[in-house]
Amino acid sequence: MYAVLAPIDENDERVRSQIETIRGLPAAPDDIAVDALHVREELYFSAEDVEDASIGRLEEDLEDLSEPPETASLIATELLDSGFETAVHAATGRPAAAIVDVAERLDVDLLVLGARRQSPVGKALFGSAAQLVLFDADRPVTVVPS
Repeated sequence: MYAVLAPIDENDERVRSQIETIRGLPAAPDDIAVDALHVREELYFSAEDVEDASIGRLEEDLEDLSEPPETASLIATELLDSGFETAVHAATGRPAAAIVDVAERLDVDLLVLGARRQSPVGKALFGSAAQLVLFDADRPVTVVPS
């Protein structure tokens, strides 16, 4: 089974581009397993909830994810309907580091990243999660512009 990790955010257009790229992979859908990942960067909890914070923990059931973006259901539904084995996960932390960590944990064969368009100055000032993943990942990465 060829394993793909598709890190998603809240942008429908980016996620749809990722879906189309995955559908275009040169293998039958039933030979590809897709793990969608949403990384929450912000932490929302009170002092009493610190023990339940999920930093470093990978949440693995769509039904159990706390407030997943609508794009999580979009990618799961679209890919399942196309015949792909699909799971949705969530993690909390810095997006690039979490994506690379989950790719290693799940031992995926390919990452399919949706990237927003930024000017060269914007990239220099603010960085890019896609750029950091490209530098840090030890496996193939396909970057899909939206």
